[in-house]
Amino acid sequence: MADSSTLARVPPHLRHLIVQQDYARYTAVDQAVWRFVLLQAHARLKSAAHAAYGNGLAQTGISAEHIPRIAEMDAHLAPFGWGAVCVDGFIPPRAFQELQSLSILPIAADMRTAEHLVYTPAPDIIHEAAGHAPILPDPVYAAYLRRVGAAGARAFTLPEDTAIDRAIYALSEIKEQPSATPEQVARAEQVLLEARSGLRRVSEAARLSRLYWWTAEYGLVGTPRSYKLYGAGLLSSLWESNACHDPKVGKLVLSALCADVDYDVTRPQPQLFVTPSFEDLHQVLDQVVRELPSARSGEAALAEAVAAGEVATITLQGGVELHGVVESRRVAAGRTTLLVIADGRAQSAAFRARGPRVFALLGDSRAALAHLRPGRVSLLLAHGASLTGELAEAAAAAQGAGILVMRRGTLSAGAELSTELADGDIVVLSDGALGAHAGAPSDFFPETELPRTQVPKAHTVPPREQGLLALYERALTALRSALGSEVVPVFERVHRELGQSYPHDWLLRWNLLESLQKLGAGSSLDEELRRELEELEVHYDYRQPIASGLAYLRRVAAR
Repeated sequence: MADSSTLARVPPHLRHLIVQQDYARYTAVDQAVWRFVLLQAHARLKSAAHAAYGNGLAQTGISAEHIPRIAEMDAHLAPFGWGAVCVDGFIPPRAFQELQSLSILPIAADMRTAEHLVYTPAPDIIHEAAGHAPILPDPVYAAYLRRVGAAGARAFTLPEDTAIDRAIYALSEIKEQPSATPEQVARAEQVLLEARSGLRRVSEAARLSRLYWWTAEYGLVGTPRSYKLYGAGLLSSLWESNACHDPKVGKLVLSALCADVDYDVTRPQPQLFVTPSFEDLHQVLDQVVRELPSARSGEAALAEAVAAGEVATITLQGGVELHGVVESRRVAAGRTTLLVIADGRAQSAAFRARGPRVFALLGDSRAALAHLRPGRVSLLLAHGASLTGELAEAAAAAQGAGILVMRRGTLSAGAELSTELADGDIVVLSDGALGAHAGAPSDFFPETELPRTQVPKAHTVPPREQGLLALYERALTALRSALGSEVVPVFERVHRELGQSYPHDWLLRWNLLESLQKLGAGSSLDEELRRELEELEVHYDYRQPIASGLAYLRRVAAR
């Protein structure tokens, strides 16, 4: 569990997303996968990644020798103004961005399977910890992550976006399952294709998501011909950290136009964007945000809020804010004259009320708000609207704006609206709307509790694989408890059993060879393991990263 100071910064409505890392659930195979990826990634990226990466692993509590404990990462991030919490795989994009805007790094604790060792479409601890965390000590980049997180948390999402996110999540989960059939993958891909085809237009959230993808996930820094890697997707993928250098992968100078370029989370990237510096990230972010509908005018923002159909914050002239889902909007002569919000809240500097419905009448109200008192009222309002009934409370804000809490009554607004007001319904009067953005203050939402969920998910090991897991565990125990030549006899016995029962397992063989080389415990087993790994490379039709692993060992031996 993260430190209590970090948990205290998690907004109450997001607490239900924070789970506990049960470190004992990581198997020796998980540890072997981590070591295989991290040892090579660190060696390769020391020169290929941004300068912050080399020191960033140790600075943020990450060792290539073992899967990190998220609580320890949280403590290591504290000096840089950040914290870490554990989450269960994908969490809603807005929640991820909101946490990041608060300098909290959400880390999915699951480990990719050995079958998807080089690349996984699902979030896992290699991507979240070894990808995102190492660059955080750079203050300019860390500030960008906070700012892009804050922008993403305020960006409107269309219903179609949610359908696409769910389809991506389902496809990623299926692709990560070793038992998934081609038919299951094909069905999930078809669902995603159908979800994408239903997209009417690109939402604000999608544009910010694209910017985040092409920077924080797959960004390069430098020039198109001379660059370093800093995106988490590149830093955590043995495949893409190497394949990205292919001339076929286009290298484009980063600009706000990247928000027009869609991406596919389940496939390698056909092009990447290069920022000259981390300072330039801030400029591009500013430009993308300026072009969002919610940043252009109050009317454009209101239209986006209606299309999104999600909780929004509406800022009105006169210092009044509305929070809730906009159910309807009336426009006359190009201006919004009426907003209807379900289960909403209206507030000014000195008054706050929540009701079943909020009716915001925008325009010159001609109502003497200062003289209103609880009791019977009859008001003629702007644009032919009228209000009669029993007033419970009235609060005047600045510049003639006001908040009226009704007990009962009738509100008429032209032909579009004639409704009976129930106890607690709110009528807001203001000259007009200044703007709107997605989301609301944390206290608008119900508080949630920390769940007892523990991750990673418990492994179900088939009987056939239990013996192999036991061999991984014996090798790992020997490595961590003995030194030098004392390890060799244990490794030899493990190797004999591998040959007898598991002739096609390559990862344990590689870990045995790497450990022997690191310990300097030379034996005839070294060459035998190399030969077997080369044969297994052919057996797997070069689809497993065996050659990469052997090349890494040769480079280490040559130092």
